[in-house]
Amino acid sequence: MSNALIIRDFKKSITCDKTEVSADVDGNRVFFRVPPQFELDCRGEPFLGIALLEAMIRNMDISIEDSMPISERVYKMLPELQAVYACWNSNLHKVNIHARIEPCKDVYDPVACYWSAGVDSSHTLFRNITEITHLIMLGGFEVGGNTPESWRQCVKKQTVFAQNIGKELIPVETNSKRVSDQRKISWSLAQGLILASMGSLLKCKRIYIGSSHTYDELFPWGSHPLTDPMWSTESTELIHYGAGFRRGEKMMDLCKNKNILDNLQVCWRNPHSNCGECEKCVRTMTALYLLEASSKALPKLDNLNKLSIFRKSDESGVTFLVDMMILAKNVQNKKVQRIMRSYLRRYQMRQIIVMIDRFILGGIFRRIYYRVKKPRWLNRRVSRRGLQPWDI
Repeated sequence: MSNALIIRDFKKSITCDKTEVSADVDGNRVFFRVPPQFELDCRGEPFLGIALLEAMIRNMDISIEDSMPISERVYKMLPELQAVYACWNSNLHKVNIHARIEPCKDVYDPVACYWSAGVDSSHTLFRNITEITHLIMLGGFEVGGNTPESWRQCVKKQTVFAQNIGKELIPVETNSKRVSDQRKISWSLAQGLILASMGSLLKCKRIYIGSSHTYDELFPWGSHPLTDPMWSTESTELIHYGAGFRRGEKMMDLCKNKNILDNLQVCWRNPHSNCGECEKCVRTMTALYLLEASSKALPKLDNLNKLSIFRKSDESGVTFLVDMMILAKNVQNKKVQRIMRSYLRRYQMRQIIVMIDRFILGGIFRRIYYRVKKPRWLNRRVSRRGLQPWDI
C-alpha cells in the first residue's frame, strides 16, 4: 500500500533485566518495556493508538503487518472512535485501518489501574482497593518526563507502597510521549489514546483509568469517558473511573486512608517528590487545608497568597478552581471561597473579552496576541480543537 502510514517490524525480546515489545511506527521505533517477571502480549492496538492522530491529520490509511493483530471488538469501534476525534478537531479525517483482525481469546485474572500516585489514580485505587491487584506506572509519560535516576527512585518508592497494601507494581517504560512530542501532537489529546490502547499489552482482565474531570466538565481531552472504553478487547475491559466525583470529594475519600494520602505524588516539577509550589501541589495542599487534613508527602498550605496560582486558569484549570470554591463553601471557609470566586470572575471576564473579540471585533486581539506572544501550542500539528465555525 503506497499511500499509507505503515506499522511494521514487530519485535519481542526477553532478557535478564526486561521484557520488551517494539515496532516501527511510520519511521519511529516505539517500545514498551517491563521487568522480566511480567509478560507483554503481541498486539497491534498500542502501536495503532500512537499512529492514529498522525494518520488522521495526514488523511492517510494505516497498514499494520500481520504479526500484530487487532482485536475484533476494537476494530469495530474504530469508526466511532475516529468520529469523536474528528468532531473535536475538524482538521482530522477518518481513515481506514488495514490489519489482521483477531478476537482476543485469553482469559486473565489481574485487575489493574494506571498509577501515578496522583489524586485521580489514588482515588481510583481507594474506591476499588479490594478488586485491584496491580498498579501500572508509566515511565517517560508525565509532563516533566523521567530521567533514568528519577525513574529508578519512583519505581523503588511505589514498589514499597504497593507491597505495603498488598498490591504489585508493574513499571512500564515507553517512548510514546517522546514520539508524540516529536510529531507536535498535543499531549493533552494523545495521552488518553496511548493509555487506553496499551491496555491489551498488559494481560489484565480489567484496567481502570482515573478521570481528570467530572461528567459536567467534559470537553476534548485525552483520557475521556467516551473514548477510553472503546479500546476494550474481548479479554481486557477498560474503565474510565471517577468522573462522578469532584476533586474535593476525591480528597475527602483519600483522607480516610492514611497510607494512600501520605503517598500522594502530584508535582509538575519533580516526578518523585512534591515541590509544594507548582500548580498541582498548591491545589492539592488547598484541599488538605480546607479539610483540615495533612499528608506526609506535601507541606501544609501556610500562606493563602499561594492561591494566586489559580489566577491564570485555562479551560482545564478552571474546573479545579471551581472544585476548590465548592469545597470551601461546603466546609464554610468563606475566606478561601471569596478568593476562589474572585479568580473565577477573572476567568469569566477573560472569556467575555474573548467572545467580544471573536464575534464583534473579528479576532483582532487574538491575532495580535499570537503575533506578539507566539504561544508554543501554535506549533502543534494536532491540537485538542481544530477550525471552529467562527473561524470559517
